[in-house]
Amino acid sequence: MASLPIRIELRHLATERDDAQRDFQETLVALEEKLLPQRAARRLVTRHDPGLVLTGLAAAGLAAGLIRDESVSVRVAGFVAALAAGVVLYRMTR
Repeated sequence: MASLPIRIELRHLATERDDAQRDFQETLVALEEKLLPQRAARRLVTRHDPGLVLTGLAAAGLAAGLIRDESVSVRVAGFVAALAAGVVLYRMTR
C-alpha cells in the first residue's frame, strides 16, 4: 500500500513572523520610554507644577524618615508629613 505524498504549503509565514517581531520591538521601545525613571520623572514634572512635585517628594521623604523614630512627637510629625504628601498627590491627580 503506497501512500501519496503530503504537501504542506506555508505561505506568508515569514512575513507574518517579521511583522510580529517588528511590532514586539516597537512595543518594547514604547514600554522602555514610559518606564525609565529619568523620563518618568521628567514627564511628572512637566505635566504638573514643579513646586508641587518637589513639595510632595520632600513630604514623602520626611514622612519616611520620621515615622520610624521612637519619640511620639517625631512620629506625629512624620504622620503630618505623610498627610501632606497625600494631599499633594491628591492635587496632582485631580
